[in-house]
Amino acid sequence: CVCVCMCMYTRQVYKATTLDGVEVAVKIQRPGLENKIALDFYVLLKLLGLAQWQFQISESIEIVEAVLDEVGAGIFKELDFCTEAAHIQRFKKLYDRELDELGVVVPSVLRNLSGRQVLVTQWIEGTAPRDLPAAERSALAKTAVKCLAMQLMSKGFIHCDPHEGNLISLPDGRVALIDFGLMAQMDRGHQEAMASGVLNIMAQNYEALVDIFLKMGVLDSSRPDLRRPGTTEEFAVALRRCMSGEAPGTETVQGGAQTKRKLIQAEDGADRRKAFGQLYEELGELAFSYYFVIPSYYILVMRAFVTLEGIALSSKDYTDFNMYSETAVYARRLLLTPQTEGGRMLLKKALFTKEGRRAVRIGFKGVLPSSKRALCLAIFALPLKALTAIFKGLLSFLQKCGKQPSTS
Repeated sequence: CVCVCMCMYTRQVYKATTLDGVEVAVKIQRPGLENKIALDFYVLLKLLGLAQWQFQISESIEIVEAVLDEVGAGIFKELDFCTEAAHIQRFKKLYDRELDELGVVVPSVLRNLSGRQVLVTQWIEGTAPRDLPAAERSALAKTAVKCLAMQLMSKGFIHCDPHEGNLISLPDGRVALIDFGLMAQMDRGHQEAMASGVLNIMAQNYEALVDIFLKMGVLDSSRPDLRRPGTTEEFAVALRRCMSGEAPGTETVQGGAQTKRKLIQAEDGADRRKAFGQLYEELGELAFSYYFVIPSYYILVMRAFVTLEGIALSSKDYTDFNMYSETAVYARRLLLTPQTEGGRMLLKKALFTKEGRRAVRIGFKGVLPSSKRALCLAIFALPLKALTAIFKGLLSFLQKCGKQPSTS
């Protein structure tokens, strides 16, 4: 029994039933697709080069080329369904416990029926996000955001295409995630820097972001001056201006002045509708004035977050949704358990600078039980000398304990 359930540019997906009565999804690649896609991207690159030569559309044309290269590479990877099958199995193995806790379902693969141009997986019955009531659509987006943040700030193996067509709401309230063709593997150092960045943005500690962006690999660390020719404003000043709302923008306030809204309007990141989407736009603007060297997979990761934020904000029930608040639970865990030298340096700044401790306090707000939270916040509110003395005393005590002779 076979019926067509979806048609796309690159493949068709059918619902079918195996001989032993199991309902499955059968994804079949369209014939001759590789040559068509290769031709499309060849033409795009040629047109881009011609436009740059004729009109000098940008001094940072390499950024646009990197986007095209990354998207093209991702599409070609999606054409090999054996790779997608391996992605599904790896994803389920890496995140089995976390997916169960979050209420996220990933279909199983029938490898004996799959090949390079045919992929057979478990059939999942549910409702598309666009058909859900507003509150349920918002809840689905929150679950998907938490799932993406968990991937980003744990093992770093990320599903980069969580659009509405790849999310299914199940009758029991869980969320199914499908289509694992477009994936990315994050660098651990970049993950730890991004976790620090989330907490510092929530604390409006924008000065710290310059060093964080360097550790994320977003800025060209080989250049002492990050400004492109013709740019006079220092990068740190431009970053604070863009993210704090000090620049001229599109929102009218009392007296007729124009100003951009802050990325984070309240200390805990509440009441900000398009925080991550705006960050994406701001960095895109700065990339044409300063030397960014954005790792190619960041394009996919950031697009995934913006996509999920868009699903949440398409609902009228968006008042309590904030991308940073949903991500903070994983960010603070990653910040406090660094595995790289860069991550350890960021943790030291979080512990031994006033701004860093404030970012941690905000990141932990509303998380711990009242007594433990009060103790934690009190510790991070201590002056630097007192905090240093506590850690030195603890270290000394542990060292002495290690030198005690055994009495057994």
